[in-house]
Amino acid sequence: MTSYIAQDASFDYAPRPGRILQRELDERSISQAQLAARTGLSTKHINLVIKGTAPLSPDFAVMLEQVLGTSAETWSRLDASYQTRQAREHKRKGLADHVDWANTFPRRVLIERAVISQTDTGAEVAEKLLKFFGVVSKKAFEKTWLEPQASYKRSQLHKIDGNLTALWLRLSELHAADPIRSAPPFDSAKLRLAAEAMPQLTLQPIKIAFREAQRLLLEAGVVLVFVPEVPDTRISGVSRWITGTPMIAVTSRYKSLDGLWFTILHEIAHVLFHPKRSTFVDHGLKADDDADSQELVANKFAATHLIPPAFNEALASATKPAEIRAIASELEVSPSIVAGQWAHRTQIWGGPIGKLRETVDLADALS
Repeated sequence: MTSYIAQDASFDYAPRPGRILQRELDERSISQAQLAARTGLSTKHINLVIKGTAPLSPDFAVMLEQVLGTSAETWSRLDASYQTRQAREHKRKGLADHVDWANTFPRRVLIERAVISQTDTGAEVAEKLLKFFGVVSKKAFEKTWLEPQASYKRSQLHKIDGNLTALWLRLSELHAADPIRSAPPFDSAKLRLAAEAMPQLTLQPIKIAFREAQRLLLEAGVVLVFVPEVPDTRISGVSRWITGTPMIAVTSRYKSLDGLWFTILHEIAHVLFHPKRSTFVDHGLKADDDADSQELVANKFAATHLIPPAFNEALASATKPAEIRAIASELEVSPSIVAGQWAHRTQIWGGPIGKLRETVDLADALS
């Protein structure tokens, strides 16, 4: 006698278990009433299972194993697959309610960042967005990604798009996921040593320097990643703790060598001095616009690592590019770093000294 299901069968679709059960009964010329008698269950219950109105319980699966000879595990897998498919269908129908929410995200940005594909529309976009953010609904997205933004430390100079900020933060998490899993425990002493080594890295080509910075920070248990800026987020860097590991993510917002290294050191300071629960979203050299004490501490840390206080007087009196280069030579850092700090302190961003500020784009350098 041929069975419609084999022992330990696996299915690439999810048939209704009751439909398979009825075929098995028909093959054996067993009526629903007879199955009820053999199992001690009511005929009504057997009928409900066959119609799919009632689930095929583990107890019933064991009974079917004894009566029909097909393993309980097979029946249970059939029912679990069917119930999962039904749940997915129910969820898919509910995606229609999320289409308007999904449309608040710029489609071009989602395609560029590989969150969705060019052909995705409507519910497909909503489904991929929810999966990308690791949530099941718009409400869950707002609670997980938007509400915490109220406590982020960040400049308020510009109006910020909360959805796109969440998008960039999620991208940074995903970029950092693999190194975070293998990162050693955080070591503040090693992080301080790494910070001291950063200024000398500015003399190297940016690709080599950034990779070396990543290596030094990872030895201290800190993950450094680069994620290109998302429009309307105005983010130059972020520091946050993910599953006990600090992550620093930077953009190329200002495309300047001095701005990039200032941002990295600024975020290192947040990791060293501020609570693990805090997330700091910064936009670079103007991060003190908030007049926030923690931002000021991070700014001072970055500035003094790039230009030690002993050189403040020489920097203040410098008026020519040659003097900037001389300070850089003595410090063994790039003239771009000294020129950037000079510009920040004098608020003179152009002119001959301003031309010493080197332009860099990590997106090109690391590609």
